[in-house]
Amino acid sequence: MKSALDEVTRFATLLTRSPSVDDLLATLKRDFLSEEDVTAIEVQVIDPASNLVLRHFIGTPIDGSEHKSITSLSELLEDRNVHTDLEKNGSIYNSRNHITLTAIALDSTIKGFYLFQQGNRYTATPDTAHYIQALSSLMTLYLLSKFPRGTTSSLLGSEVKSESSSNLSARQLLILTGMVDGKTNHELSVSLGFSVSTIRHETMAIFKTLGVSDRKEAAKSALSGGML
Repeated sequence: MKSALDEVTRFATLLTRSPSVDDLLATLKRDFLSEEDVTAIEVQVIDPASNLVLRHFIGTPIDGSEHKSITSLSELLEDRNVHTDLEKNGSIYNSRNHITLTAIALDSTIKGFYLFQQGNRYTATPDTAHYIQALSSLMTLYLLSKFPRGTTSSLLGSEVKSESSSNLSARQLLILTGMVDGKTNHELSVSLGFSVSTIRHETMAIFKTLGVSDRKEAAKSALSGGML
């Protein structure tokens, strides 16, 4: 039986093949979350009016609606403090409706949510919760490069685009995001499933594209230029 770490590594490798968002969600549901009895996945983002907008899904929309409010989401999960509980625990599981919720968190702020609808045979444990959280975090990094216009801003519905970001590959955007988070080459190697030498090679390519000479300058350029 494969370990959770093996599966997370396999998922990171899948992301290097640049699947479409729809294919990614279908593969995630079928190949990585079948043992967690996941029947549907939704990607909800918070719009400027603080409403939730359904951006992508696989399966049937969980509550039959493309638009939710934070209040309706709290009611669905029977949780009054969704943001606080996600920041504290990383995920929320509602046993009555069989839904796991994880966050799309950027710059330490929750910008949206992943909803995983699960069947009656799913049993929530700390290990399964951590596994779903790890897959969610990798998916967030990937979606930075795959939502329309390929930027974090467009993940939230903005029309802003950085010219430099369009010259970076999906892999390089994943690595650049890790740089902004302060991760070392070794930490990026473990979390993304690439070798350290690959991380170093891609890091130099990122520096060249952005016209910078070190990680600090790359992170500053990414944030100030609207790439992440």
